[in-house]
Amino acid sequence: MRRILFLLFILAPAFAGAQELSIEKLGLKPPSTSNCTPVKDQYRSSTCWSFSSTSLLESELLKKGKGKVDLSEMFIARFSMLRKIERHLQLKGGNFFTPGGQFHDVIWVMKNYGIVPEDVYTGKPYGENNHDHAELDTLLSHFVKEQVSRGVKILGKQQRSFIDSVLDYYMGELPETFIYKSKSYTAKSFLQQALQLNPDDYVEITSYTHHPFYSKFILEDKYNWTGDEYWNVPLADFSRITNLALDNGYTVGWDGDATDAGFKFYDGLAYIPTEIKNSSSTQRQVDFENQTTLLDHMMHIVGRTKELGDKWYYVKNSWGDYSNSLGGFLYMREDYFKLRTVAIIVNKAAIPLDIRKKLGI
Repeated sequence: MRRILFLLFILAPAFAGAQELSIEKLGLKPPSTSNCTPVKDQYRSSTCWSFSSTSLLESELLKKGKGKVDLSEMFIARFSMLRKIERHLQLKGGNFFTPGGQFHDVIWVMKNYGIVPEDVYTGKPYGENNHDHAELDTLLSHFVKEQVSRGVKILGKQQRSFIDSVLDYYMGELPETFIYKSKSYTAKSFLQQALQLNPDDYVEITSYTHHPFYSKFILEDKYNWTGDEYWNVPLADFSRITNLALDNGYTVGWDGDATDAGFKFYDGLAYIPTEIKNSSSTQRQVDFENQTTLLDHMMHIVGRTKELGDKWYYVKNSWGDYSNSLGGFLYMREDYFKLRTVAIIVNKAAIPLDIRKKLGI
């Protein structure tokens, strides 16, 4: 989940024996329509989950005719961090404490606190140009470990005040009200009145055979620190939901593995090498259980294209528009999607009706 991984992708040698591909050889071009806002930069912060999630919401607003709205990732990250601290103490340090997160963390913040525009809360105080959370994450980690060692399960007023002061210093103070298009809002009223987004419209979906299909289960991953449930569907439906959503003007949140040797972000490509190419449901399950596939990054699928017989997804990342020759995007081949995608996030309305009936939503 860390931005520093980008440097490893640049310096890593090519996967031994892999068939080297290039955008030029493949003739890949961006899809004619990609319903998304500009690429942002999470920089040295473990907040890809917030960037990809707000990007998805921004695309939803474009589809709803609300125009380009720049949402604050750090408003989400701040309230999510407070929840992580409280939950970690309640569980006596029993869950994974990390700045990372998932789409459902964003939904929880929206439901409980609302959301604000980027220019209202940038999360970059004192004239900082980038998000650098190294000191912040270290300080909060030490604080939490100390509280766990002391047996603290509930934050007192003094401890809560300390956390708020740390977050204020590194991320800036939160506004109580703000002006947007000449009207005054709170974070909650902005979500409900200006954006008119319903957090309950979005679902997380996965595809694994160790749980029944068309039912929910708690995804067994350390970044699912809240123990949230995901809908489980067969792999064919997993792809079908994604493809039809994109074809109908929706976009899709991507949750998966960005440390695989086939993830060549600097080259703008992600694909499974020919000699190990196997995107079957069986192989997908094996790779999840032996941790060949890891959940370590979140991105945003904004379109798809087809070249030389292969299907490619056009994916927006959050490592800045300077990070590769595609301005921060990449092409992900269908085989990589099927094997290394842990979960997707979609608007319920984008799911084909027959699948929705099976899920009961």
